[in-house]
Amino acid sequence: MKPLEYKYLKPAVVEQTHNRVYSSDYQDVYFNTFNSDEETNYVFIAGNDLIQRWSQHQPSQFCIAETGFGSGLNFLSCCLAWQNCKKKPKHLHFISTELHPIPVATLKQIHQQFPLLKSLSDMLTQHHGSTRAGFHRFNITSDITLTLLLGDVVECFKQLYGKVDAWFLDGFAPSRNPEMWRAELFQQMARLSTKGTTFATFSAAAMVKKGLSAAGFTVQKRSGFGQKREMLVGCFQNPVFSTQTPKQPWHPLPSKTNNDNTITIVGGGIAGLCLAKSFHQAGYQTTVIDQHAKPLQQASGNGYAMIMPLITAQKTPEALFYLRAFEYAKQVYQSAGFQPIGVTELIQSEAAQLRAKAIEQLSLPEQLLTEQTDAIHYPEAGYIDTHVLVKNWLAYISHWLQGEVSTINHNNDLWQLFNHQGQLIHECKTLIIASGMASQTLIHSQQLQLTAKLGQTHQLKTAASLELDNVLLNQGYIIPVDNNAGHYLIGATFDHVNQQDWLHPDFSDIDHLTRNLQHWAHSDLYESLSHAKLHSSHTALRATTTDHLPICGPVIDEKQFIHDYKDLHHGRHWRQYPKAATIENLYVLTGLGSRGFTSAPLLADYLKSMITGEPLPLEADLCKIIHPNRFNYRQLKRAKKP
Repeated sequence: MKPLEYKYLKPAVVEQTHNRVYSSDYQDVYFNTFNSDEETNYVFIAGNDLIQRWSQHQPSQFCIAETGFGSGLNFLSCCLAWQNCKKKPKHLHFISTELHPIPVATLKQIHQQFPLLKSLSDMLTQHHGSTRAGFHRFNITSDITLTLLLGDVVECFKQLYGKVDAWFLDGFAPSRNPEMWRAELFQQMARLSTKGTTFATFSAAAMVKKGLSAAGFTVQKRSGFGQKREMLVGCFQNPVFSTQTPKQPWHPLPSKTNNDNTITIVGGGIAGLCLAKSFHQAGYQTTVIDQHAKPLQQASGNGYAMIMPLITAQKTPEALFYLRAFEYAKQVYQSAGFQPIGVTELIQSEAAQLRAKAIEQLSLPEQLLTEQTDAIHYPEAGYIDTHVLVKNWLAYISHWLQGEVSTINHNNDLWQLFNHQGQLIHECKTLIIASGMASQTLIHSQQLQLTAKLGQTHQLKTAASLELDNVLLNQGYIIPVDNNAGHYLIGATFDHVNQQDWLHPDFSDIDHLTRNLQHWAHSDLYESLSHAKLHSSHTALRATTTDHLPICGPVIDEKQFIHDYKDLHHGRHWRQYPKAATIENLYVLTGLGSRGFTSAPLLADYLKSMITGEPLPLEADLCKIIHPNRFNYRQLKRAKKP
């Protein structure tokens, strides 16, 4: 599994009898139905001494990683034990890998045999179902998170940022599944473990014992479950090999976490609102600072916004990131105003037809897109009512401070925020800049390389219903806000803005209605739209980047980085460069462009996970492409002009 490609995995072929669930792919049983829950409790929960450790565990979270998700029964049984444990950490992170996911319909049938797991099974199967290779994150309950890694176990773990407290080594027997039980797996386990990390496995095979020992784990034999004579348990003591450091570590993530339970966010757009939600749910007190009196007033100020993936024929990193973001946004917005009515992209120009033909060759699943005559339909996409979103999420903001931040300064381990008059308006331990174009000014850095695009949308009221079943996309877009009342949102322009107008633009004389209508000049809808009454309009600047990807992560010490990497353009690939230095407790989330409502939920959770030390929801290769330091690195890598 390589994350930077489109790939959908072959589902598992499962046979069910009255007393077992059997894999046709591996010619082995998933489990015997009459005692599988007892086996999970004996081998994995007791084998890792989880109940005792949860009761004594001081950190706020506990992370379990599993090889072989299979039917999900290990996960569900672990969740049940977690819920029944009175004294425990605040959050359980469960990471599992799977090469051949079982279809959801089959999972539901299997889980029917375990009534105690029904509520947890319902929450799991509500989200899980995609066979897309790569990382999938699901918030099962308020204190249980599942990160499912679909693909080859070793390749998946190579892409994982995180630290594991306990391992469930499951999967089929080594004789049936040798591709999983290999030395590279044990090496990745060692990379992701800390001293005291435990493991348990049903297997007592000599090659498993030898592989774990070689990777730095102590190994003990115990009596196996049922007719199984022996099993293995143990813990990680000392790494016996060093993790290979990249020759050019320009994209670091913070190595230590902030134990302070407060966070300050500059910017009250969709990025700031999603950040407040993620941190609030992690137990943080959230302060949001914005020049307006309430959230979503600037670039995020549309009454309605599209939520959809970006599918390209070239399998670009941009498309792969937004596919993951779209999947996560659907989950997060599910109870906050999201209307999954579908989006239909009209294919009219010759270039669009060529793109559609190329996309057809990708053989993507129908739940992602279907091809129609002169159109591509995204059945699970739709739009969100931002008024409902603000109403539902306003409680996630502990403190709203209205004001405009002009400068920031780090002093005595605190970030100080000043207004245009030089007055100190706020101090905090950890600061996230999520203020669109103003982010570049506040950070005083060239590393962001933002540029502004001006956009305007219009809400119209037509004399009669246009009877649109879904959102229409044709360079511009039409969102059917209320067909019965004839209410529609059309947009959006995308104009270049001169740099001197970025921070305080004048929108008073701007009207892009004619241009937004022109997108539909050759459509049957044009007559009704052109005679519609203008209900309202919204004009704002979007912060965009040259590679069309957002900027998210720690802010780098730019001066030090340029000094350390100044000869990068010479191409000395053998040289070991120092790890780029991050500025303590300073982060940025900006450059969301016109897809902010789609990308913000995943980016917010990614940044929250980074700051709290949780496993990251994105593959390592995708973390690089959104890293704030990527533009500095690319610029230094280019050959200098004579």
